[in-house]
Amino acid sequence: MVESKERILNLYNSLENDFIKLIPQERFNKDVNMKLERITHLLEVLGNPHNSFLSIHVGGTSGKGSTSTLIASILTTQGYKTGLYLSPHLQIFNEVYQINCKTVATTKLVEIFERVKSAIAKVAQENPFGQPSYFEAQVALAFCLFEEQKVDVAIIEVGLGGRLDATNVLSSKLSVLTSVGLDHTEILGGTVEEIAEEKAGIIKDLQNVVCGFSQRTTREIVAQRCEKSGSQLWQLEEDFSFTVNSGSLSVNLPERVYDNLSLTKLLGEFQFSNAACAVAAAYLFSQGSLSDFAVREGLANVIIPGRMEILQTQPVVILDGAHNPDKMRSASHSVNKLFGGKERVIIISFKEGKLLEDILPYLVDNVKCFILTAFKIKGLWEPCPPEELKKVIDSVAPSVPCFIVRDPISAVREGLSRAAENDLVWITGSLYLAGDVREYWHPSESLLMRAEE
Repeated sequence: MVESKERILNLYNSLENDFIKLIPQERFNKDVNMKLERITHLLEVLGNPHNSFLSIHVGGTSGKGSTSTLIASILTTQGYKTGLYLSPHLQIFNEVYQINCKTVATTKLVEIFERVKSAIAKVAQENPFGQPSYFEAQVALAFCLFEEQKVDVAIIEVGLGGRLDATNVLSSKLSVLTSVGLDHTEILGGTVEEIAEEKAGIIKDLQNVVCGFSQRTTREIVAQRCEKSGSQLWQLEEDFSFTVNSGSLSVNLPERVYDNLSLTKLLGEFQFSNAACAVAAAYLFSQGSLSDFAVREGLANVIIPGRMEILQTQPVVILDGAHNPDKMRSASHSVNKLFGGKERVIIISFKEGKLLEDILPYLVDNVKCFILTAFKIKGLWEPCPPEELKKVIDSVAPSVPCFIVRDPISAVREGLSRAAENDLVWITGSLYLAGDVREYWHPSESLLMRAEE
């Protein structure tokens, strides 16, 4: 029976408030938060739920959320009971927890969280590193949920980095590394090689590793890690590959070819490499028994909110959470290919500390104006002040008008009012911004009620 709207909203607000109050979203402190001692202790108190299911661990700078979702869809279609944990959520807390590709209901999360909350209180008293973080509690909730649901496999997206990420307590037999680029450099290192070392930290002994890295130096880092750990490396463009012909995707594995595949509901050429890595991972997990139907339907049915998502037409509004140079380059390429002739109204907000000088040049083509706003979430990450953003834009594109509208929904209204019917409104720069503005088209209340069905 579907619960009443009022009760679900009250439960959700209580869960969200308890969670935030219990685990304050302090500004990120690498020395405090990038350790595994607290999450290890928390999981021990909970009975080590992560040891009760098989897992696929997915890391990378870009594409890890999309690849995780694609793997889950393929394996669910194949007949496995899947758990999926993503990070971060766009609009509602529930989004990051999925069973068989369906968002978990608030009522279920509240039930599981009571168990986690008790364990958190115990760890906060006993552990010398103090109270578990917001993210550690999220991860523990995911592991308890997947244990309770008796999933066949859980696909777990890394939160930040890899080596010291809270998800890296898993002893998975399959890891996926999608890509590597400059992001979170203040935490992970200032070169792609340093970041690759952190990402490769999820590689465990004697496992299969699917790698989509493109740079030679970063591939070598992964290959060396695999050699040391006795793991089998499956490197894109060396051990498996993909081709695209008139929009039709083929994934070529050593003993199997999956062809005539379509990413019907996903825009962006960058999704092809994500799909290839997902197919390789699903094939390896199923020990070669993966059906053509599972791959074809699993890829075709995936929708990923906030990733090259079209929210309306006339004018076209496209939402993409690209927030680093590599992601913005890929998003810009896709936008140019799909909507090259359209003038653009661009609504943006970035996390404070982003490499704006490296990101903004991908946004200046064919721009009518910029609307500068600030995503609402506070705590772990702060938005770049629109005034600071304007200074950088003025140096990169001095002739383009900039308008500061601090509230994201008001920024959407401003952008729509300045766009002609044939223009493109492009909203980008942050997944947190994506979550804020998506409310205009898809209110959280409706998403919460849909999860209860």
